[in-house]
Formats: sequence, structure tokens, C-alpha cells
Amino acid sequence: MAEGGHRDKRIKTSTIVLDPMDDAMQRKCDQLVKSLMKRSQGVHFSRPVEWKKMGLTDYPKLIKEPMDLGTVAERVGKSFYSRLEQFANDIRLVWKNAFIFNAPDSLYFKAAKTLSDVFEKRMEELEKEADSAASPDVGSMERCNVLLHDMKTNPLAEWFLEPVDHINLGLTDYPQVVTNPMDLGTIHKKMERSQYISSEDFAHDVRLVWQNAIKYNSPHSMFGVVAGILAQIGDRRFALITRSATADPGRPIPDRPGWPTFQQKKKFYDLCTRLTLADLNQMVSLVQRGCQAAVQQCGDKEVEVDVDELDMDTFNRVMQWATSKTKAAPKTEVPAS
Repeated sequence: MAEGGHRDKRIKTSTIVLDPMDDAMQRKCDQLVKSLMKRSQGVHFSRPVEWKKMGLTDYPKLIKEPMDLGTVAERVGKSFYSRLEQFANDIRLVWKNAFIFNAPDSLYFKAAKTLSDVFEKRMEELEKEADSAASPDVGSMERCNVLLHDMKTNPLAEWFLEPVDHINLGLTDYPQVVTNPMDLGTIHKKMERSQYISSEDFAHDVRLVWQNAIKYNSPHSMFGVVAGILAQIGDRRFALITRSATADPGRPIPDRPGWPTFQQKKKFYDLCTRLTLADLNQMVSLVQRGCQAAVQQCGDKEVEVDVDELDMDTFNRVMQWATSKTKAAPKTEVPAS
């Protein structure tokens, strides 16, 4: 279902830039990367790894995209980055390489984690500043789409882009430990099909990706550490989306006489978030019987209900039914998938 009051939008994230790298932001990024290099841990990451000199013959086999803080600083000085997120991802690539090549209990792994924590804390301030200058007419689901794009291009997200192939990886206990698998590729498909009722539903699935990784691998493993960093980034970015949605409810289509108003549809969506999956399936059947035009097929086993197409009689019947269901089970949550 599309978000309350909004038409389905197939947007291209490249056309929406929420964090442009203007001159003022470039200066702040330059200060940030140089401050990281000055820290005691920064000495390990300020220059390219001299793997030949150090006899690390397996380094180029494991590290396919080398990066260091000095190179990032040079790129900032040459106005290489057009977005704040691009700058951040080059910094994150430095930590990723350190995580891959070094054991979690090693000096270099711990140094990279310490710098990552410092960096992400500073990024929170820069993201807030960039977001305050963003266009106010970008809806919350459009912002979620941008966030998903940024998550997928984050170097640390490499291991979370597709479903875990537990059979080929020999992870025989994975289905028992992770009972509700989720990955960014699946979220992307759900987003394309407008399967998220609200931005909160989207955020729930994103959090599930990181929670599963931490649950299966432990918080102190490489995958657990990386998932923890990604969870921090995701929650921080989603908080900006929530703040924006509060300040600007979006761009609903105009109310039409004899049709549900935006406020009525919003109340309906709020009720839907409290229905079980079985209840949602039953609700779709009710809609199909009353207003077939509001139901669209999205795959072999999936359908989408466009509330904007519900006539008033069908809407009232479904609304009454949903209200009775939520009163009977007020604390029921919708499963992630």
C-alpha cells in the first residue's frame, strides 16, 4: 500500500540531493578528516598501506578498494565530492578495509572502531546541518528511498545487499537462529512495489537486517561490529526523516467531495499498522469485494491497495472493520514481512 494521502512515486534518487557539498560543508569535511588524522589512532590510516614493504602479500587479495584518510583529504581539497554521503563513504571504506584485514581483537581493528565512533558522532552534526537546508517539499517515503540508496552504497553494507545464502555457506543453523531474514535487496524490491504502509514500516525492516546480523554473529564479531555501525547510521538518518515528516506532512492529493479525506486516510493507515498479517489479508479481501479498482496485483502472491481509489462506502465498511479488529487486539504489531 502507498503511504497515506500519497500517490505511488517511482523516484530516481539521483534527482533528489539532500546533502549537497557546498563550500562551507567542504571546509567542515576538511577539518573533520584532518582531525581524525591527528588522533593517536589516525596514524595507522593516514597514508596508503605499504603492503609490499610490510610483507603483507595477501593484502591486495583481500582489499579490493584501498583507501586512506590522506587520500580523502586530498579529494576534499580538489572538490571531488558532490554530496556529504560520498565523503562519508570514503571514510567508512578506510574502516571497512581495516575490519576485513585485521582480527577484532587486534590493535588496528580497535583503532578503526574508535575512529569510526568519533567520525559518526561528528557526522550526526553535519547531517543535521545539511538536512536543515534541504528542500522542504520532499516527502518522507522519498527520503526513505534516498536513505535506502545511501545504505546500499555504504561500503560497510556489502554483506547485507542480498539474502544470506546459508545453504552454500554451510550455515545449517541459520534458519533456526534467524527466523525472519531480511536484507537491503529485499527492502529495495518492497519499496519498488510500494509495499510499505509508512516510513516506520520501512525503518522496521532496515533495523531487522542489522539485528539479524548481530544475533547470529555476536556483537563483537566483525559482522556484528559492522551491523552495529550501520544500525547507528540508519537510526540517525531516519530520525531526520521523522523530524521532517513532523514539520511537513507531505504533499497529499487534494480532498475530493464524496471521497475519504486525507485525515480519514491517515487514521486508516494508523489502524493498519496495528493489524496482524492475517487481518491485513482479510482486509484486502474486503476491499476486493467492495472496490476492485483499488486493488492492484504486484507479483504472483502480492497485491497493493490504493486507498486513494476507495469509494466512500467501501472505505467506511473497511474502516469500521479495522477499528473493531484493533479494539479487540490493541497491542498487535504487523510482522516485518
